[in-house]
Amino acid sequence: MVFSSTIFLFAFLPLTLAGYYFVDRRFKNYFLLAASLLFYAWGEPKFVFVMIASILVNHVFALLIDRDLTRSRELAAYTTGGPYEKHAKKVLALMVVFNLSLFFVYKYMDFTITNVNAVTSLFGASPIPLRNIALPIGISFFTFQAMSYVFDVYYGRGRVQKNPLNTMLYVALFPQLIAGPIVRYETVAEEINSRKETMEDFVKGIKRFIIGLGKKTILANSLAIVADKAFGYADFSQLTVLMAWFGIVAYMLQIYFDFGGYSDMAIGLGLMFGFHFEENFIYPYISRTIGEFWRRWHISMGSWFRDYLFMPVSRSEWLRKLSTAAGKKWGTKARRNTMAVTATAITWLATGLWHGANWTFIIWGCWHGMMLILDTMFSSALKGWTKKLHIDKNARWFHGFQIVRTLFLVMLGYVMFRSGSARDGFRYIGCLFGFMGNGASSGLTVFLIKDFLVLVIIAVLACTPVLKTLREKLLKGRETPILDSLLCLGVLVLSIAYIVNTPYDPFIYFNF
Repeated sequence: MVFSSTIFLFAFLPLTLAGYYFVDRRFKNYFLLAASLLFYAWGEPKFVFVMIASILVNHVFALLIDRDLTRSRELAAYTTGGPYEKHAKKVLALMVVFNLSLFFVYKYMDFTITNVNAVTSLFGASPIPLRNIALPIGISFFTFQAMSYVFDVYYGRGRVQKNPLNTMLYVALFPQLIAGPIVRYETVAEEINSRKETMEDFVKGIKRFIIGLGKKTILANSLAIVADKAFGYADFSQLTVLMAWFGIVAYMLQIYFDFGGYSDMAIGLGLMFGFHFEENFIYPYISRTIGEFWRRWHISMGSWFRDYLFMPVSRSEWLRKLSTAAGKKWGTKARRNTMAVTATAITWLATGLWHGANWTFIIWGCWHGMMLILDTMFSSALKGWTKKLHIDKNARWFHGFQIVRTLFLVMLGYVMFRSGSARDGFRYIGCLFGFMGNGASSGLTVFLIKDFLVLVIIAVLACTPVLKTLREKLLKGRETPILDSLLCLGVLVLSIAYIVNTPYDPFIYFNF
């Protein structure tokens, strides 16, 4: 079931809201959990048991860790290297192994077998048969949320849940279950046990949901037509340079409004039920650097990898020894760079793998990791060059140049992210620069650009603060609830019209 389907909009959501506000407060969590399980089981009935098993196992891990840490405090032995702390670390490591093993079986088994077969075939070995295991929808999201719960209990960022049903509600809560955002346990730990629904939040939630629905159905689905056309060429010599660029721009906008719209809908739904999820997108396409881009794009994923992978790796003993050895040989700067480069490389390799079992995602992750590493290593040098060339870093033209440069790097990564194979990805990049024997333009390209140009311009404006700033200047801080309600009503009607008349409704992040 997807948020932009008629069954969700006209049946599931109204009935769930009515039931939630009708039942006694003591049973609200149970009712919401039952609705969430039904939501997931609607499209994946057999995999709901996989999710439940995953949650319950992680619930036990959290209880064991909490028990060990509590005993340490009670015995006044909560010191580094204490026996109970060591046991808690072992349980935490076992939790990571369990979740990664679940990931591997369902997401990477056939990918691994395919690559092993490719290598062993060179030596005449018989191929290992593929397992053809179906991928549960949203496994990346609900697994990471379960891990977040255990991590936050271990680090003392949230109290352990004694009731497994509450743990299950946190992970399986339907607004963010199958496509994020990845809700950190520490952000909603208190609201699981006690939250207060207000009319103000409910109204905000409805408006936020409608905005997200419009982004998804009106903008993302329409832009998908252009992107699918550009990336659908089997003969890349037929893909013109202009069409290749128009296609990647369309995809860049599509993925933003697809996932950003879903995040808006999830945040809005959370508000309707008394939950406050953190923002997941803050105008990422106005970023001046790749680092800034990842502080604005898919913020929940970025913060998850930063706190639970990058920081532990950068503080690990083996990396400290490696960086110390580099520092003794090449100096203090080499020591710092060794730590930053190694931790960044590991984090972004894992980020690519998290997105999917395909070399395209691994290359995409490595690309962004490399850009971040280069930014880290040469940022001081770039500052020196701008000073020598007397470039005003605060000048608008320089800001514009930085934004265009960042978008160019992001778009090259998107080519690989969207392509079905690494070979097709590199061939598409070749088409962008006319290296595939492809022409500059064609009649079909001009026709598509004329047909979708207005939509693209609207999408470009909508993914920047331009419209928001213009609205603020026109209204000069005045509240316009009636006008806002009418605009939301118009977006809702238009979105429903698109849903009814357009059966094509892909959600990019469902595959993750």
